[in-house]
Amino acid sequence: MEKEMRRHYTLLVDFLGHILGQDYEVALHELNDDANEIIAIYNGELTGRHLGSPLSNKMLEFVAGRLYETKDYVLRFETVSATGKKMCSNSMFIKGHRGELAGLLCINFDASRYEELSARILDLCGSAIRPAAPSGTHLIADSADPSEAGRDYPTSIAGATASIVSHVVAAYPVPVDRLTQDEKMEIMDTLNHKGVFLLKGSVSYVAKELHSSEASIYRYLGKLNNRA
Repeated sequence: MEKEMRRHYTLLVDFLGHILGQDYEVALHELNDDANEIIAIYNGELTGRHLGSPLSNKMLEFVAGRLYETKDYVLRFETVSATGKKMCSNSMFIKGHRGELAGLLCINFDASRYEELSARILDLCGSAIRPAAPSGTHLIADSADPSEAGRDYPTSIAGATASIVSHVVAAYPVPVDRLTQDEKMEIMDTLNHKGVFLLKGSVSYVAKELHSSEASIYRYLGKLNNRA
């Protein structure tokens, strides 16, 4: 991200944070070739993140899927904070002069606060009255799973890598030491789609978890890229 662009969006984070208030986290991510991290954040306690934290797991998937090539932003997707709060998330892709992805501006609303307010009103007025969602907000459906708390918003690159890899490997029915080459390719394909390899140091970690060499992991990635 260019210096002036970084300054502009950093100021915007502070401005939006003050305007939106305590129920909104505003975060600015800078993306480089081999890393991504938060370079400005307001109300980071809502997700437990701080300067240097990586992209959320959902945004990693969006970036890996190159969604920014066809969209300028994504709105109202569900996430769960480290404390189990349901969040309504919105992200804008920041692009350079040639259309390359330079960063993301993310605004995450603590929807649990609205749900608590709705519950109080219903208790007072009876179930026959159900308040409408305030303009500009989105009431999260119950599909967000509190048991997944913390997975959506890792606070470190190492934590993000470990979280995604362990989740994918644990879901596979075959023990790691019995995986065939084709099965490892399937796992690699899943990890690639989830954006794991956008995280610095991920190749080394995945190699260890799959009982493979780093050279093998790079070879798998080469095959996947040729397949795309």
